[in-house]
Amino acid sequence: MTTIAATDAKNRFGELLEVIHREPVEISKKGRTVAVVLSIEDYTEMQQKISGEFGKTDFSGIEAWVKDHSRVGTGTPVDEEDYRRHLDEKYGA
Repeated sequence: MTTIAATDAKNRFGELLEVIHREPVEISKKGRTVAVVLSIEDYTEMQQKISGEFGKTDFSGIEAWVKDHSRVGTGTPVDEEDYRRHLDEKYGA
């Protein structure tokens, strides 16, 4: 990631807009990063990831297994071996 001084960003704004299409740019003031400028494409992708629209994780299979597991409610915790056995049964080893 490129870093430029705030004064340079102000004075060379047109060039800054060209650079952000290749990579985000850090803006620094007195040696400290104060902002990051990125393209609208990068921003949109980041927003999608944050909002969960990009690659949601489905835990429903694990939740169903936990509900059906005979030890649930007995106070005996489900250990890693049980979990791995479940994955092997569900997805094949």
